[in-house]
Amino acid sequence: MAKITISYRRDDSMDITGRIFDRLTSRYGRDTVFRDIDNIPPGRDFREHIGASIDDCDVLMVVVGPRWMGGERHAQPRIQSDTDYVRVEVEAALSRRIPVIPLLVGGADMPEPHALPESIRDFAYRNAVAIDSGRDFDHHMNGLIRATDEIFAHADTLQPGQRRAPGIEAKAKPSADAPPSALFLPIVGAVMTVIGLMHIGWFTSNLLTALAAGAVPQMFAEVWTFADMSFGFGGLVIGIGMIVGAPWARVAGIVLCLLAAASNLLWFSDVYDRGLPRLMLTGTALTALLAIVGAYLLLFRWPAQAEKP
Repeated sequence: MAKITISYRRDDSMDITGRIFDRLTSRYGRDTVFRDIDNIPPGRDFREHIGASIDDCDVLMVVVGPRWMGGERHAQPRIQSDTDYVRVEVEAALSRRIPVIPLLVGGADMPEPHALPESIRDFAYRNAVAIDSGRDFDHHMNGLIRATDEIFAHADTLQPGQRRAPGIEAKAKPSADAPPSALFLPIVGAVMTVIGLMHIGWFTSNLLTALAAGAVPQMFAEVWTFADMSFGFGGLVIGIGMIVGAPWARVAGIVLCLLAAASNLLWFSDVYDRGLPRLMLTGTALTALLAIVGAYLLLFRWPAQAEKP
């Protein structure tokens, strides 16, 4: 049976860890998700106890908040202490080559390698998942669950003796099977770019026709002209920004897709019975559909891995 262990510091992230635990148990069941493995029986060597607990898990999720390093003890953060439970948990997972996923909460950043003890310095290089405690919580958790499902699926294909190296094997062959999040930004960026190009095409065609007829002022008296300009050049800029991973591109893309969908549907309903070319009507309907698909992807399918922590 697959097992998820959650590591956290109580005075750093107890509340949101409870929400993360509840969301994971609703997906995988209470027999799969574990936390508070540092509830150690009196007299037991806590290193052995924690090591035994980590031995049984398939993935360790480390909740990192603003105070994850711990308050200072003897002029050093607690994470520097050999007896710090959080440090021991991370050490145990890294030494056993168990997948370790940092979960960034409360606006925290990943610690710098030089700020960590040498035994867990590799933790600083683990790709982190940001978990927002606000309205994006469910969205971010859905992305985390998809990533966890991939880890479990990979583990199920291995022999028992191979189950401790999925993360390292995946790094050795990064191009074999690109994860969904690696293709998401280029796909959505391409959708935005197509929307932009179609509107630029309509604007250019209308402008050339207006120039030939000497009707440029009348053309710019139409609100649809400015809509084509805005969606055309805006779609290009946002599409390129999406592909390169610009942090503003998601919000801008949502706004543009919603406005473009509404605008194209309104235009279609206004002119469909005026005998316009079928190709123009088909293009308008296709653009509206692309905008609706783009808005859906940006609102509900945005992977957590695509977020910049």
